[in-house]
Order: sequence, then structure tokens, then C-alpha cells
Amino acid sequence: MNPTRRHPPTSPPHTLHTLTLGVLRTAVGLAALTRAVDILRLTGIDRTTATHLAWTARLAGIRDIALGAGLLTAHTTGRDTHLWITAGMLADTADVSVFATATARGHLPPALGTAMTTAALGGAAAALPLLRRHQPTANTGE
Repeated sequence: MNPTRRHPPTSPPHTLHTLTLGVLRTAVGLAALTRAVDILRLTGIDRTTATHLAWTARLAGIRDIALGAGLLTAHTTGRDTHLWITAGMLADTADVSVFATATARGHLPPALGTAMTTAALGGAAAALPLLRRHQPTANTGE
């Protein structure tokens, strides 16, 4: 697959879905990057510990900014978005595993852990319709 190859325009619903996914992922990343301590405090961590662990939330934020910006850039320049969508879905799937495990082990309050797990699952599920539309063909080499 050639990520620089231009693709034909997509339908308006597909375009809106892709743009929404990219904007939301970037916004979540910006929130995690700029409000890391506050986000960690939501999990029940005290301010001192949250301040010391803020770098972990910022890493996740940077990841989501990169995935969101990459998806938006690929889409607006007419390049293939499939790899960006797949990478985001894989990141969200990993988050589901981490949040569910942390909740099951009592490291996250049940209501918050369930909400975080559900949000990550929703992100992964939101990518599925976009990936289903990407039908590789045998004669294009994709």
C-alpha cells in the first residue's frame, strides 16, 4: 500500500465520520496533554501523585494528537486514511484492555473505570465502519 497515493473522493457521511474521528481523537489528546494532572485526579489519585505521574497521561495525549492529526492530514490531502484509522483502533483496543484490567484489580473506581473502558471501546468501534469501506482489490496491490 502506498500511503502517498491519492484516493478518489468519498461520500459525505464517510467524510464527516472520518473528520469527526480525527477531531475527537486530537481533542482528547490535547486534553490529556494540557490537563494531565486534572485527568489523573479524576481516577482518585492525590494531587502529589498525579503531578508525579502526569507524564504518563501526556504520553497518551501525544499519541492521540499524532493519530488524530495524521488522520486529518491524510484525509484533507486525499491520501489513504486506512493505516491511521487502523492505528487508532489498535490504540483504543489496547486502552480497553488496560482500563478493564485496572478496574477489575481495583486500581480505578468501578464507575470511572467502566466509563473509561466504554469510551475506549466506543473509539475502537467508531473505526469499524470506516475500515469496512476500505475494500482492498487484488489488481491495485493494496
